[in-house]
Amino acid sequence: MNKMSWDEMPSQQQMKAVGIALLLVCSVTSVIWMSKNTFVRVQDSRDQIHATITLKQDVSQLRTQYLEADSASLKADFEYADHLLIQNVPHLAQWAQELQRQGKQLNLNMQYRIVKTAQATTPANGLTVVPMEIQVLPDGTPNTYRAYLQFLRTLEQSRPRLDIQKVTVTGDGQQATRLTIGLAVWMK
Repeated sequence: MNKMSWDEMPSQQQMKAVGIALLLVCSVTSVIWMSKNTFVRVQDSRDQIHATITLKQDVSQLRTQYLEADSASLKADFEYADHLLIQNVPHLAQWAQELQRQGKQLNLNMQYRIVKTAQATTPANGLTVVPMEIQVLPDGTPNTYRAYLQFLRTLEQSRPRLDIQKVTVTGDGQQATRLTIGLAVWMK
């Protein structure tokens, strides 16, 4: 075996072998690097194509469902939604008086008022949102908190479409003495 010392210069043939080996390593590295970038781009393109195909299928399915919708069913749904609206101001008063009657059954006194006379229109054409405030007081019975909760449940289950916006319960340290409810009632 021929050992080379640091003092000796490598031969020209050894230099060629090292140069070729270095060139081979660089070539293989650059081919792998370019292949990796190409693979990533191909994978991204494949993912985009798959997302586009899925989106087209979803749109097609929605169009099919829309075209197959039962017009009688839609009409019934619209009639039911219309049934959930307060029809006019006298109807609003009747609904509030019915709430007062239900409050009496729970030993509660209820007062209501329309908060603003200028009614805000909703995003849906032809509908009006009427802001109201309801104050509920106990009718001389202890343990009014449970009655207040029952009244809130009754209010939520009442027929017209409404949005409860604020609920405040005040008390004297011993019991709940007043329930105040801010709400908006939907009217035609």
